Amino acid sequence: MDTLGLLIDFGSTFTKVTAVDLAAGRILARAQAPSTAATDVSEGFFRALEVLAERQPGLFAETPRSLDALDGIFVRASSSAAGGLRIAVVGLVPGLTREAANTAALGAGGKIVGAFAFKLAAEDIAEIERQTPDMVLLTGGTDGGDTRTILHNAQALARSRLTIPFVIAGNIRATEEICKLLSAAGKIAVGVANVMPTSGKLNVEPARDEIRRLFMQRIIQGKGIDKFQSRLPILLPTPMAVLNGALLGAQGHGAHKGCGDLVMVDIGGATTDVHSIGDGKSSERNIIPTGLPEPFAKRSVEGDLGIRCNAATILRRIGAAELYARFRATFPEIAIAQGQLVDYVALISEDAGAVPREAWQSAADAVLAGVAADLAIERHVGRREPYYASGGSVLVQAGKDLTEAPTLIGTGGIFAHNPYADRVMRGSGNGALNVLRPRRPRVVLDRDYVLYAVGLLADSHPEAALKIFAQHLPADHSHDGAHQHALDGAGDGHEDSCCH
Repeated sequence: MDTLGLLIDFGSTFTKVTAVDLAAGRILARAQAPSTAATDVSEGFFRALEVLAERQPGLFAETPRSLDALDGIFVRASSSAAGGLRIAVVGLVPGLTREAANTAALGAGGKIVGAFAFKLAAEDIAEIERQTPDMVLLTGGTDGGDTRTILHNAQALARSRLTIPFVIAGNIRATEEICKLLSAAGKIAVGVANVMPTSGKLNVEPARDEIRRLFMQRIIQGKGIDKFQSRLPILLPTPMAVLNGALLGAQGHGAHKGCGDLVMVDIGGATTDVHSIGDGKSSERNIIPTGLPEPFAKRSVEGDLGIRCNAATILRRIGAAELYARFRATFPEIAIAQGQLVDYVALISEDAGAVPREAWQSAADAVLAGVAADLAIERHVGRREPYYASGGSVLVQAGKDLTEAPTLIGTGGIFAHNPYADRVMRGSGNGALNVLRPRRPRVVLDRDYVLYAVGLLADSHPEAALKIFAQHLPADHSHDGAHQHALDGAGDGHEDSCCH
């Protein structure tokens, strides 16, 4: 097929392959196989192709068993294999340049394994070495401002045992000197524009682009993906592909209208990511914004909210009694004791590969996922507090106002495989009034795990990508203008749509 495209996601657990008809904008078949990142990722990829060929006879004239057999096929890929793109960020102060660095790293699809501020001490360097990041993003100071701190940190990093790339995105006056310093120590250092050139102003795109370029050139080599290099002009970290899919779905392309502002929750075994598309500005009066400006496309990662590795942490966050109460409220038809639920949480925390063997265990996973989503959304969105002065009261807002975001998307394995997926997001509009989370969103579930594929097609085939987005997050116009009905019906399989 001349219009065949293969969209690959090299995951830590499974390698997923989606075959698409690029001309028609539709998915032909999907398959997965256990990842082989510890040896050679191509092994798992070709096993997935065998499954794909079995599910869709006639897709290939002959099932590809070598990379040469992929000639003539459009191939794009994302990767989170071996834990994804691990980044340590270093900034000047926690509330300013370090937060700007966090925004750049997360927007590039990275996983922040450590964040440091002020002058690095010997124990900080030891901690960075222990974290084994794939790269370091070094920032600090506005252009023309302080150079002493970032130079001190560069000297400390030059003396470290780290052999990974360094992206320098701080005070431009110090960038050249820092690059020379690190290069003289035998390290790879690349300078880009300052992530915060002036106080309160972000410029994260140059750092994001450089992080992705280094991901392409260096990080993938130890995982066997470099064999695909001639056929993979674009390889994205999986979170970046998912974010690109959400961005396209929200904004649309050309004459194809998107669904507008949205919030997306990606629930995994180790982390829960939240993506939001929208400027997050409030339409209300008497609002005073504070803090750094928020990116239009924002990603946050909650490393303590995975529903396997961190299930016990979720239990500690809300307590056994509250978790059991949520289970009873969400699944009144399933009778289990609180002790059974607690024991199950302990089991899956110790064995991340454990799968439910009974219906109530699948229900428990759904409840854990719902709690993870609620906590992650609450951390992602902004807050608003009253401030009283002699002239009257105003509201001070930090972060994004997403109360009117019309769409909330759930993605991740829980939505593709759990039989109770439609109950995970039940009640997602609840919360304290000062927490600026979506109030009455349409709830949409990515049951077929297509957002990564949409994101991989977004640049080259946006119209095909939007068709796939609409087909797999299908429009239900009966719910237009009735967001509360969509929320109330989320537990009954009435997920509303996103793309119109």
